[in-house]
Amino acid sequence: MPLKHAKWITGIISLLLVFPIAIGLIGTLLPAFAYFPPLGEYNLSFSPWRDLFTQGEFYASLKLTLVTGIAAPLLALWFALSLLAWGYQRPFFRKVEELLSPILAIPHAAIAIGLLFLLSPSGWLVRMFSPWLTGFDRPPNWITVQDPYGVSLILALVIKEMPYLLFVMLATMKSIKARESLQVGQALGYSRFTLWRKVLIPQLYPIIRLPIFIVIAFSLTVVDLALVIGPNTPSTLAITLLRWFNDPDLSMRLMASAGAVTLMLVIVVVLAGWELSHLLFSRLTRAERSNGKRFGLTDSVLKLGVFLGMFALLNAFVALALLPIWSLTRRWRFPDALPSQWTWDNIDRATPLLMELTSNTLTIALVATIMACTISLVMLETKRHNTTGANSSKPHVFDWLIYVPILLPQIGFLFGLHVLLIYSNLNGDLCAIIALHLMYVLPYVYLTLKGPYLAYEEEYLLQANRLNHRPWRNYVLVKIAMLKPAILTAFAIGFSVSIAQYLPTLIAGEGRYSTLTTEAVAQAASGDRKQVGSMAMLQAFFPIMVFWLAQFIPPRWTRWRLVLKNLFSRRNTECSV
Repeated sequence: MPLKHAKWITGIISLLLVFPIAIGLIGTLLPAFAYFPPLGEYNLSFSPWRDLFTQGEFYASLKLTLVTGIAAPLLALWFALSLLAWGYQRPFFRKVEELLSPILAIPHAAIAIGLLFLLSPSGWLVRMFSPWLTGFDRPPNWITVQDPYGVSLILALVIKEMPYLLFVMLATMKSIKARESLQVGQALGYSRFTLWRKVLIPQLYPIIRLPIFIVIAFSLTVVDLALVIGPNTPSTLAITLLRWFNDPDLSMRLMASAGAVTLMLVIVVVLAGWELSHLLFSRLTRAERSNGKRFGLTDSVLKLGVFLGMFALLNAFVALALLPIWSLTRRWRFPDALPSQWTWDNIDRATPLLMELTSNTLTIALVATIMACTISLVMLETKRHNTTGANSSKPHVFDWLIYVPILLPQIGFLFGLHVLLIYSNLNGDLCAIIALHLMYVLPYVYLTLKGPYLAYEEEYLLQANRLNHRPWRNYVLVKIAMLKPAILTAFAIGFSVSIAQYLPTLIAGEGRYSTLTTEAVAQAASGDRKQVGSMAMLQAFFPIMVFWLAQFIPPRWTRWRLVLKNLFSRRNTECSV
């Protein structure tokens, strides 16, 4: 597909991506130094920082953020590596791989609500062992969710992050020639776990470094999961900042902005510390990796990770299964393991609200994802034209900018953008919500499409143009048609990312446009499990359905197209007769 002025197109799209991020950062950075014209503050000072550092809640929240934000990625990486080392290239592991897509598609809030139903003192886990084992005939006075140590939040983060890391690892196996290394190592007598620990994991880590950084940044700044299942006295720093930003006393925004800048610096420090720890660990274990021993005591660490990883996956599926159960429950007294009465009335009563929430959710997700797919195709085509010959390995600035929205904390610049939306009179506008969703959907769609699109063999398209020189038609009917699986997969990922967005919808919508995610998080603390279960069930249903369609359509597309073509040609023949 010939594209004229490709550099101009790339530059304009890059500028459109940079502008909101820059405005958001400036809108957060200036109030952090007491410059906030809406409140009549025109003089720079360090007073917001002094106020921040005198807040005892800030230090408690920061400590909790560091504990949960570092522990969760460590555990998720450990479990993912253990499962990969245990099951890679084994027939039964394909079933585990097939289970990853549903968990990846489920929004964070739905996972958290399901775990809330599972782990709470009156949850299904306690019910299953009561009263015959525990002796409880009423819910115990335990703090099993929203605990002050953040254990339940760490579990929720691990359940959401481990499948993502495992999915990324499986996609990179060919680049490290894992199958060949396993065959050679096992022929030399190395045990499976020893071979992974000494040979494959050191090769794998540099490739998955960026996804790990994304997981760390998410763990340190997550909002919706922390609101549903995280501690609240004190809460994590992101939740504390959200409360300060929404405080009726507008002067609190200055201190909240200073806290948001601090959170950005915390991410940088944690990522630097993580990388330094990896370098130190690699140096300390270098001698052990090359000692030639076929077995090692440390292999038991990976074996334990397999057990814990499977347990985490089991928790995820049980938690998701509880969502439709609660939405169809009429009577479920403790300690019954299952409801004693079932009904559709819960869904019938909530139908008007669910219809409105579903309409808003699907409209925003579909528009944002279609725009992200279109922009990604344009950018990748211009990149293909610009990176030929000597420039084929030279990354464009867009390839670096695309990571910024998913590495920066949402709380760090969305409130700066909120000021811009107010000045532009776009606050509470549907277009503003879609634009903010697009900023987060685009990176995932682009990164998913990048590999398959640039690896496409252009000779097919060149041959089609030689036979019939209609570049745009051939681009759609040949290249796009052959890239259907990759495009539909990218669409499904982008759609699920949009469905899961909580803070962008809350800030840009200002309550005028509620989605399944925002309403489910808001209602999670209400105690009405039947209504919350219905919202979370729908929130989980649509991404899973889109992922299923992305897998179901491509193998059948050609057959359907031929059937439609024959049907239309037959009708045309009958009409002509």
